[in-house]
Amino acid sequence: MSELLPFILAQEDFRKARLPSLYSNFVTLQTVNPGGYTANTTAWKSVLAKASYAGVIPSASSAATSTDRLILPITTALLPSLTTREYGTPMALGCAINDGVATGEFIQLKSFLTKDASIYYKPWVDPWKVVSWGLRQIGVGGGGADGGGGGGAGGRGVGDGKLANGEFVVVKNVEEVSRRVLRAVARSTKEIERVMTLETLEHGLADVLKDPPLSERDFKVLIKHLTRDLGEASVEGKTIKFKSPDAPLTPITQTDITTAQLKHLILTQEMKSDALAAKISSLQKKAKTAALANNKITALSALRSKKMTEQHLQAVTNSLSSLESVLVKIEQAADNIALLETLEQGSKVLNQLNKETGGIERVEKVMDQLQERMEETDEISRIVVEPGATKMDEVEGDVQEEFEKLLMEEGAKQARAEEERKRKEEEEEAKALEERLAGLSVSDAQPVGAEEEARQKIAAL
Repeated sequence: MSELLPFILAQEDFRKARLPSLYSNFVTLQTVNPGGYTANTTAWKSVLAKASYAGVIPSASSAATSTDRLILPITTALLPSLTTREYGTPMALGCAINDGVATGEFIQLKSFLTKDASIYYKPWVDPWKVVSWGLRQIGVGGGGADGGGGGGAGGRGVGDGKLANGEFVVVKNVEEVSRRVLRAVARSTKEIERVMTLETLEHGLADVLKDPPLSERDFKVLIKHLTRDLGEASVEGKTIKFKSPDAPLTPITQTDITTAQLKHLILTQEMKSDALAAKISSLQKKAKTAALANNKITALSALRSKKMTEQHLQAVTNSLSSLESVLVKIEQAADNIALLETLEQGSKVLNQLNKETGGIERVEKVMDQLQERMEETDEISRIVVEPGATKMDEVEGDVQEEFEKLLMEEGAKQARAEEERKRKEEEEEAKALEERLAGLSVSDAQPVGAEEEARQKIAAL
């Protein structure tokens, strides 16, 4: 079974409930149910774009899939790879592809690569001509105006499952890959890092675009989109230069070309160094295996090859070191130029600002005037504060006098209260004594006289 059908059936838009409609000849829905027609064509265009990006679209032979990720191949193997036992082949697939051509979502490969204007430039055109052309490209309709009626009797209809061979750039896929590339380039902080050869860029994309890997034709489509449609890069010969995020795209200079070639040479030397190191490791293992097997001739041969390879690696390493030193010097020179330009601009700005200030004499005059105004302000503040301070002294004296008067009054009040308290206590004691005396009898009084007489005798002694 082809990889394409399981991939498509796993998509949300192609759940089982929708398959009868998607596999039907829904061309008639264009007039009786435009919403259903749009939903079906959109689902097919989207799933074909995803399948192309995933690398599951069949090539000319159903036994192999296309290596392109940005190009949709329409071949005789496409319909059979979509055939199901229950629903057969998608009868209106040609209509969906034609819709993608008419809307600019699919662009014929040759037209994309040779087009001068950006694909986003939309001059006014007769829409019927676009639709008719698209129909003819995929084998739907005849050669005249009547042939574009979506599979009428005048031409090959979509219902017979026949599609004309063709290759179409999937704009959605190209845009996605371009975004990923530009995000990677945006991480470059130096101008020199945005200049490289096309081969260097293609090698670098192997890390940025591990999934999917781009074919050679994909790479051409990508470069055309970056330069012509987005204006994010310029190409001259084998050199490509990306624009800075905050600056317009500048032309490629001879310095850029030389720098790009130097970086490419460094890359090739690094790859050669890695290959030689791997070869040395392999020869070492071979010599060891032969020695263990008592195969002296093979072991010596492997060791000799290893020795020569090590010498070659040393030469490559020395060459690589020299090239990297030159590149470092170029980067330093570029940094110096950028620094000098910045300093020059800063000097111009300072000069202009100094002119606007009026020079040293104006500054000194302004500072003297400012000092005078500050001193004048201090004097005014002193004069304003003095009457207020005198008045506050008078108020403070009155407050202190009133406070002392309050203390005296409070002291007299407390003395009177104390005297009143003592008087009440004496009255209460006298009253209590009278009450005791009034309750005494005659017998009780004699002992009291005897006591008194005894105290007097004692006192006389």
